[in-house]
Amino acid sequence: MKEELKKQIAAEAAKIIFANEGNYASVNPDDNGALSVGKVQWHGNRALSLLKKIVQQTGQAAEAVLGKDLYREITTASDWGSRKATAAEKAKLSQILGSVQGKQAQDAQAEEDILSYVTHGVKIGIEDPQSLVYFADLENQGGAGASKRVGNAAAQRAGGAGKVTLAFIHTAALADRVMGKYSSRRNLVYKKAQELFKEAAGANNNQTGGKETMSIRIGHASISENGTINGAKGDSTGREVCIATWYPKPWDFVAIHPEAAVREKHAQAVEAACGNDNIGYGQGDRNTLNTLAKAVNYVLSKVGKCNCDCSSLQNVAAVASGAAGVTYGSNGWTTSTMKAALQKAGYKIITDRAYLDSAAYCVRGAIYVKSGSHTVCGLDNGANYQKTLAKAGLAAGTPQASGSTSSGSAGSGEQVYTVQKGDTLSKIAAKYGTTYQKLASYNGIADPNKISVGQKIKIPGSGVKTYTVKSGDSLWAIAAAQLGDGSRYNEIKTMNGLTSNTIHAGQTLKLPEK
Repeated sequence: MKEELKKQIAAEAAKIIFANEGNYASVNPDDNGALSVGKVQWHGNRALSLLKKIVQQTGQAAEAVLGKDLYREITTASDWGSRKATAAEKAKLSQILGSVQGKQAQDAQAEEDILSYVTHGVKIGIEDPQSLVYFADLENQGGAGASKRVGNAAAQRAGGAGKVTLAFIHTAALADRVMGKYSSRRNLVYKKAQELFKEAAGANNNQTGGKETMSIRIGHASISENGTINGAKGDSTGREVCIATWYPKPWDFVAIHPEAAVREKHAQAVEAACGNDNIGYGQGDRNTLNTLAKAVNYVLSKVGKCNCDCSSLQNVAAVASGAAGVTYGSNGWTTSTMKAALQKAGYKIITDRAYLDSAAYCVRGAIYVKSGSHTVCGLDNGANYQKTLAKAGLAAGTPQASGSTSSGSAGSGEQVYTVQKGDTLSKIAAKYGTTYQKLASYNGIADPNKISVGQKIKIPGSGVKTYTVKSGDSLWAIAAAQLGDGSRYNEIKTMNGLTSNTIHAGQTLKLPEK
């Protein structure tokens, strides 16, 4: 790989890492057994290396801030693998880290370190730029051992390091014994990496993230490790419950939930299941997935050894999505009963072959079914996904509420929401970018935990703020500027029904309350 491309990858990875870590003056006195410092949260001996550079540049000025003892230790010590910091030391270290020289040293070391992370990924054999961005963040968070372990696992799944895609490395990370514990960060980095190097991903390596040329992913439960319908609990091959590229069955219908947020949660649940090698294929004990998923509140990355089949996987993912009216019965869905169950829960059904036979019409979070045979979940939006949504009567990127809404007269722009089975006041508040406390106050609800099916909830219109996207904007930047916290960008996505982080100049976005 050319050095210029490696530097570009490192620069994009740096943006993600900086957003996930601290600031220049940050000091964590005890981060898993040793202190971490600075904008990249250098840990242990790497923190010591940085501090040595700073005190060398500042000399007596550093000694005046740190005191003789701490200054001497930094200049002479060789091992800070278990060095923690007292409150007094934290204050001194923070001051020197935030100095002009401290910031300069951090900028230089960050550039050096993050480029080394990318180089490590290239040495393993990873070629895909999106995957290398993800790999770099992995290494910064978990160290070289963790990134190597995940990278090798991804290569094994993909059939070679050169075939690793963003989907493969993300799946491997979620399944990792250590990095899988940080699923929120992994999902965040995955989403950010998807928006990068789209042309390279699509044209050079057929990766997820391109447009017309990209390889559309699906998530499914396939055949057991024995090549039969039953196998041992757990994914013995890594391919029993997995992410694959689109294939036509042909499908009898596609089911699309009207809420974009629900579709996204369904897709994320399937991705988590595909990344969890505890979940295998077995029709005889297909319900064990639901049993264990229920015990961990349907967080599928945390499920222990169990089995499922294609339809029970989608049933569990639908429950995990929070779709109103979806349950897992005594024996779960089958491909023959899914259509009726999905229609009853309000999913839009499309049977037109034009929307079933081509990956270009795939919708992320949609369920594709061949009755009596197989079912999968779309994990990418194809180039023409908006046409599929339009066919279903859904505006692209605009979620429909699971309950009905109508204009009210009590206030300007007020709406009235009818509570559905499975709703909570928090869920309803999230749909409209407000808080359950404000909805409770506005509606005179004494106990926010007690609402009933059919109850009318008034949604105040006056609290909805909009923002017009400008050239160069990102969801993160908008959240940081308008809400004071860039990490709240997902709230903007949910409120506006966005299925990706892509926005365009002139677009009007609704904003949640601060």
